[in-house]
Amino acid sequence: MLNKGGKRAWRGLLMAAALLWASAAAAKGPLYLWELSDARGELRAWLYGTIHVCDAACFPLPANVQKALAAADSLALELDPADPLLARRLGEAALLPAGQQLDALLPPALRPRLAAVAARLGLPGEVLQRLQPWMAGTLLTVKAAQQAGFGTEHGVDLWLARAARARGLPLAALENVDRQIRALAAGGAAAQRASLAEVIGLIEDDAAPTYFAGLLAAWRAGQVEQIDRLVREDAASPEMAPLLAELLDARNHEMAEAIAARLQPGRRAFIAVGAGHFGGAGGLLELLASRGFRLRQVEAEHD
Repeated sequence: MLNKGGKRAWRGLLMAAALLWASAAAAKGPLYLWELSDARGELRAWLYGTIHVCDAACFPLPANVQKALAAADSLALELDPADPLLARRLGEAALLPAGQQLDALLPPALRPRLAAVAARLGLPGEVLQRLQPWMAGTLLTVKAAQQAGFGTEHGVDLWLARAARARGLPLAALENVDRQIRALAAGGAAAQRASLAEVIGLIEDDAAPTYFAGLLAAWRAGQVEQIDRLVREDAASPEMAPLLAELLDARNHEMAEAIAARLQPGRRAFIAVGAGHFGGAGGLLELLASRGFRLRQVEAEHD
C-alpha cells in the first residue's frame, strides 16, 4: 500500500494524465452517456453520468446529451434537488448531539489540522465543531471546490432537473435523502475519521484544483475507468473500506434495481446518476449488463 507521500505523488500523476488525455480527446470521442437497450435491441433509456460540482464551462452540455434528454419521456436522478425535505433532513442529520464537539471524535493530531484548513477556507471553526464528521468533510470539500472555481450551482444534476421542469417532464428520484445520509455516515468511527483526514490532506496539499480539474477532464472524455480510479484511489485504505462499500457498492446494487424497474417497454427514460457509480466491478454498467441489458456508449458529435 502506498504511504501518504507516495499516494499524493500518484494522485498528482493521475490527474496530469487525465488532463493530458482529455485535452487530446475532447473534440471527438466518447461521452459519459450510454444507450440502454433490451436483449432484442429495443432502446429503453439513456444512462448519463453526472458531476455534482462543475463550472460554467460544463455548459452547454454536449449536443448528443441534449438530444437524448429531448427525446426522453421522463427524467430520473439520485435525488430531486427541489425536494423540500432534502435541506431539512440534511440539516437535522448533520448536527452532533447537543454539547458534543467534533474535536472529541478526532485524534489529537488531526484537530489543529482541521482548524487550519477551516481558517484557510474561511469557515468558522465553531461551525465545523457542531457537525458530524461526514458533514464536516462534505462542507470542506464543497468550499475547496468553490475556491478552485467549481460549485454546486453548476452541478449537472441541477441543470437537468431545471431543464426537465421547464419541459414539464416527469422527474423521479432513485433514492431518498435518508438513504444517502446513511451512506455518508456509514463505515464506523474509524472510517469517518479516515475520510475526514483525506479531505484535510487534499486541502493541505493544495491538490483540490488539480483533483477537480482532473475529475472534470475525465468526465468530459467519457473515461469511466479513470473516474473510477479518481473516486476510489483516496478511499483505498483499510479504514475506509466499510464506508466505500456502503457509499458506492451497496448503493450501486440498489440503484441498478431501481433503474431496471424503470426500463419499461415503450418508454424512454433519461437516467442520470453520479459518474463515480459507473465503473469497476459492481458498477452500474456491469450490473445492468448482467441483467441482460445492452449498453452502447454514445460518441460526441463534431462541432
